[in-house]
Amino acid sequence: MKKLFILFTVLIALASCKKSDIEVFDKKPEERLGQSIAEVRSALLSSPSGWIATLPTFAGGGYGFYMSFDENENVKMMGDLNITSIGTPATSTYRLKTVLGTELIFDTFNYISLLVDPTPSVFGGAAATGYKSDVEFRHNRSTTDSIFFTGKKYGQPLVLVKATASQKTLYEGGGYKTAIDKFKAFFTNTKNPYIEYTFGNSTLKVGMSLDFNNTLVTGKRINFSGILADGVSTAAGVAKFAFKLDGADILGGGLVFNGITFVKILWKDASTLAFYDKAGKEYIVKSNPIPLTPLYLLFKYNGTFKKISIGSSLPTGVNSKFNDVFQALVTRLGALSPKRTIVSISFTLTNSTTATLSVSPNNGTSTFVANATFNYSINNDVITLSNPVYDGNWTARGTEYDGVKNFFLSGPFKIDWVSSTDPANTISIGGLYQVADPTAYYYGSLSL
Repeated sequence: MKKLFILFTVLIALASCKKSDIEVFDKKPEERLGQSIAEVRSALLSSPSGWIATLPTFAGGGYGFYMSFDENENVKMMGDLNITSIGTPATSTYRLKTVLGTELIFDTFNYISLLVDPTPSVFGGAAATGYKSDVEFRHNRSTTDSIFFTGKKYGQPLVLVKATASQKTLYEGGGYKTAIDKFKAFFTNTKNPYIEYTFGNSTLKVGMSLDFNNTLVTGKRINFSGILADGVSTAAGVAKFAFKLDGADILGGGLVFNGITFVKILWKDASTLAFYDKAGKEYIVKSNPIPLTPLYLLFKYNGTFKKISIGSSLPTGVNSKFNDVFQALVTRLGALSPKRTIVSISFTLTNSTTATLSVSPNNGTSTFVANATFNYSINNDVITLSNPVYDGNWTARGTEYDGVKNFFLSGPFKIDWVSSTDPANTISIGGLYQVADPTAYYYGSLSL
């Protein structure tokens, strides 16, 4: 009886509805699905000059593309993956289908396929998973000038923006490579690039580095690092990017650093590059003689760097009293029979309490390593060495090594960056400055 009452109530409610209150499905499901496919196809074909596209990968970096779709389900594509893809269009096929929404599928090989290739030797991705990218994308929405898709498996956004006729001409005429080369050259020629930003009442600097390679873990990424307003704390940020004709887009929602979200890098003029945040504020990229982050914050056994090394010659453009020590070592080793030449000198934080100074000479047939081991302690930016122990190779050449030995017994040392006056010297140089005489400092390239 209760069931009959409920059914009767429902029938009365339906009878009282106006015709306009009831959704009427005037098309069959297959017709609605066909209409959805037709709408996406129409959108893809709506840009006679093609599309500028960006795609971050789940495991790797970000990538930029130029695409042009035709009615015969062919897509012509260029991309910023390598020297071939930048300037040589590749044509493949695509298709649209509807399952739980309309999907765009690149079903024959193109440049996007490289990002999913499971063989590491093909493009450097991981075995079996590549860069964790997709060739099938679900359609999310379309606007008058953009189409938004999401990777079916890994969920990364493929965004297409209509290209103009002039942009099409540039892409098809080699302009993409020209733009990328110019962008890379800027960061090659700009030593220790940084931008300034305001935080409270402070104007702060954040340094940056861009990895232009396709390396799975680090490639096609922007890294920010800088000292915060307290002068001690550091912050970092990383994001993926894709090249465009006018600069680069920062993907995945942007690069967030100290509360600011950076979304684009664009040319302000022919020689000035700037970052832009999501509010459109501009941050000009500038150059600094040395990196912004104090070296003592990075030079630690478990830090960014723990070794300062010299090769067979000193870094150019640096004037230190250690230059005389080095040259005296070269002269003394060269006077031996057979003569020796310097292969390298390195100072390494071997562990949290022990440091090793290594001198490696070559006698024409073999390279030997002479080691001096110290205990050390670090207090802020000052390192103090104690209890030196010299191995047999060191004591065997005691006279030749005395200059280097005495230099390192003249501590303590301040850990700091070294500036080179040679514009061709682009390496980051770290130094150990004698506290008693800052004009005397050991210096070299930094590494782990």
